[in-house]
Amino acid sequence: MTNSIRRATALSAALLCASAFFASSHAADCGPLQQVLSVDLIAAPSGVSMLPVTINGTQRKLLLDTAGGLTMLTQTAVDSLGLHAVSSNVRMLDRAGNASARMVTVDSMILGGMEAKNVAFLISPNANLGSNPNLPVDGVLAGDFMEHYDTELDFAGNKMLYFSTDHCDGHVVHWTTAPASAISFMHGRPGVMRSGNDTHIRFHVTLDGKDLLAVLATGSARSTMSARVADTDFKVREDSPGTVPLGNIGGRKVFGYVFKTISFGDVTVTNPHIAVLPDLIGRNDPNNGGRTGSRIGRVDDNLEPDLTIGMDVLKKLHLYIATKEDKLYVTAAEERPATAP
Repeated sequence: MTNSIRRATALSAALLCASAFFASSHAADCGPLQQVLSVDLIAAPSGVSMLPVTINGTQRKLLLDTAGGLTMLTQTAVDSLGLHAVSSNVRMLDRAGNASARMVTVDSMILGGMEAKNVAFLISPNANLGSNPNLPVDGVLAGDFMEHYDTELDFAGNKMLYFSTDHCDGHVVHWTTAPASAISFMHGRPGVMRSGNDTHIRFHVTLDGKDLLAVLATGSARSTMSARVADTDFKVREDSPGTVPLGNIGGRKVFGYVFKTISFGDVTVTNPHIAVLPDLIGRNDPNNGGRTGSRIGRVDDNLEPDLTIGMDVLKKLHLYIATKEDKLYVTAAEERPATAP
């Protein structure tokens, strides 16, 4: 990834002087959690969360998407801001098979009182992003804006909080005394994903007794599974009993299926509804050429995870992404909006 794309470091550490401090009751000798910012999440009609931001002095909304890869603007937003796009050596793909390798630079972006200057945004490969009234966004805020901080996602309280990564390992769950699951995660799929460009959070879950590699996907209203995994691991196909047609994507059929349980360590969600999607990533990418190896394939093959965990499941959870630990802490969501730690 080029330096022009790594914009998270521009988020000013000077604001830490105004941060809130929260001591851990579990370890008196550890440094307290240090909150950097708190942002109110805006619920979109589609079920996902949006973030209010200010770009070049204008109020905008970005989709919160931990699986978005890199932060992006829609073409409509680029046009309305009067920005000039240039070529980028970073290429973005969407799940409908589209690709984009263009970017713009904005003078200023403000998120929760924290300002970044000369911020590079890729242009979304999804030409329809923001056009749906159920998701009125100007772009996507992705993992590259999170990787230099810890991120807490309190969906019951409609809050996203950033914390400094400078704290003792394992002492981050401040919102409940109930046990939390600590799940190791990784960025990228070893030997497959492009190094440096991947900010996806990949971790293992158990779905109906089978171990799967999942991606945290706050920008997806529904949890999804590739058709390959549904068929190979669960013998679930379009014509299997219990499936429900959900339309199509890229000319291929999508269907839904209700599994029994999905477990995040010791935290379990029952009856998850999973949308099964055709494998289309890279289909419309003009640079998706052949690659060599033990078999002939294309460079965009195998980029899709086994499972994406969307907001239909995540809204039942409270999450803390501990960046330096490479750990995801998970509890059940509070029944009422959570208070500050």
